[in-house]
Amino acid sequence: MEIRLNCGSTTADILDKGAELRSLCINGEELMWCADPAFWGKTSPLLFPMIGNLRNGKTFINGKEYSITKHGFARDNVFSADKLSENSAEFSFSSDETTKKSFPFDFLLSLKYTLAENGISITYTVKNNSSMPMPYCIGAHPAFACPNEDGTEFTDYKLVFEKNETVNSPVMNLETRMWGDNDRIGRLNDSREFRLAYPLFDNDCVYFDTIRSKSVLLVSEKSGKGVKLSWKGFETLGVWTPDHKKAPFVCIEPWCGCDDYDTDSGVFNEKRGIQTADPGEVKTYSLCIEKV
Repeated sequence: MEIRLNCGSTTADILDKGAELRSLCINGEELMWCADPAFWGKTSPLLFPMIGNLRNGKTFINGKEYSITKHGFARDNVFSADKLSENSAEFSFSSDETTKKSFPFDFLLSLKYTLAENGISITYTVKNNSSMPMPYCIGAHPAFACPNEDGTEFTDYKLVFEKNETVNSPVMNLETRMWGDNDRIGRLNDSREFRLAYPLFDNDCVYFDTIRSKSVLLVSEKSGKGVKLSWKGFETLGVWTPDHKKAPFVCIEPWCGCDDYDTDSGVFNEKRGIQTADPGEVKTYSLCIEKV
């Protein structure tokens, strides 16, 4: 089922499967990737309770071995659509016997979308209904059409961070699917701008694991137009496109947690960026997408 939100000349379409944002159209201009399966058949999946891959697909939670699929199971499950209005909708998904086979906790996960004339805000809420602390990863994975203007190419676009950043990104080992903690590439050197080019993604995602910025622009160097992402609660940022296909989109992904590093212990609650909710605790995160 797909739910449409409206606010003036702005519309958003959201699927109940994964509570996934599939379209954000402002004044007739679509900002999101169209989910063409020839490249990548998703638009904005929710990453929970895992981001990326585990070492050999396994991890230890409270001393017991578990397998959690890449990016977790939330994106593949149907959410309940609640509290609907013309410009907002709230979606929720809770643990069951199936989820506990890979993630042994009781939880309630909800996403609230609120549409405005110039964009959309998303609030992510995680509640631990277990009697023990619950470690988890959570992340957004929105994909934006790029190029998104006639007469432009992928390489005409750049990311502009809120603050000057110095980042040496870990490199993904494509065989082990782990970050190389001591294998890093300089991405930013006291700079705000990161120009897009397909070869940057030869080793999968470009991971900004030490950024301070809480917002970033994706803009055309020719026109200065594009989108702005702002977030709260999320700690790092992944940027991805399937380079070998020269896909006409780029994903800008605020995260808490990530793929395992090659120096990690394999214990889930010791993962980089892991979040922990105490029994009964509620934690919130937010993302805002605006046209610029």
